[in-house]
Amino acid sequence: MVFSENPETLRLRPHHIFCGRFLPLESIVRGEEFACAINRMKELTQSESDLIVTVTDGPDQLCDYCPECKNNRCENPFGNEEEVKKWDAKVLKGLGIFYGEEITLRALIALIREKAPLEFCKTRCPWKQICAVFSFP
Repeated sequence: MVFSENPETLRLRPHHIFCGRFLPLESIVRGEEFACAINRMKELTQSESDLIVTVTDGPDQLCDYCPECKNNRCENPFGNEEEVKKWDAKVLKGLGIFYGEEITLRALIALIREKAPLEFCKTRCPWKQICAVFSFP
């Protein structure tokens, strides 16, 4: 099963916490299991529940289902682990959170509403053409 039905916590890296709310991730073709994981993650991260998210340094629960995650690293040709870590660092800074922090989804969503779009979104994000961050309520 992709994520448990009633997880107690989620392990997510910073750009999955932030960008997962705005990007049409379901359009990324990486297999059925990955598509199910993306849909479940989006469902969970938009629930505004008191589910705890642990901010993870490196691959997370979504990466567990990605065929481009090999040897505990992102090996996507458009954003390998080194590039992804840079994106994660910009999200951490923009949201004012840190690795290892545990925070409820409700609090994360409030933080994202307060901070979005991040400076990185406006200036350097390689996905800004398809991102909905600028129309986020």
